[in-house]
Amino acid sequence: MAQVSLTVNGRNYDVTCDDGQEDQLRDLAAELDSRVQQLVRSVGQPGEARLLLLTGLLMVDEMRGLRANGSDEAAPAASMDSVSEGAGTDESQAELLGAVADHIETLVARHREL
Repeated sequence: MAQVSLTVNGRNYDVTCDDGQEDQLRDLAAELDSRVQQLVRSVGQPGEARLLLLTGLLMVDEMRGLRANGSDEAAPAASMDSVSEGAGTDESQAELLGAVADHIETLVARHREL
């Protein structure tokens, strides 16, 4: 097992991964950090957990759009403003968002225990 140090929103995270996966993990973290920084420019620093939650929601929205279109190109995702204001959610989306929020909060709590 390898250990990689990743930086997201100026904060370092040490993550364990399978040998040989270090570069892929760094690339994923760089993409996540890029999206987090885009969100920071839009809504400021609402707190680490909320910031990661909003970023995750935007990424899930984008993935769902890709799946719905069966396309390799990104479908228009919800705007950062609409996600941060909670606009455009129906019951199933609310359940999904709740599950994503719970998962992210669990990950943040685990990280704090380390």
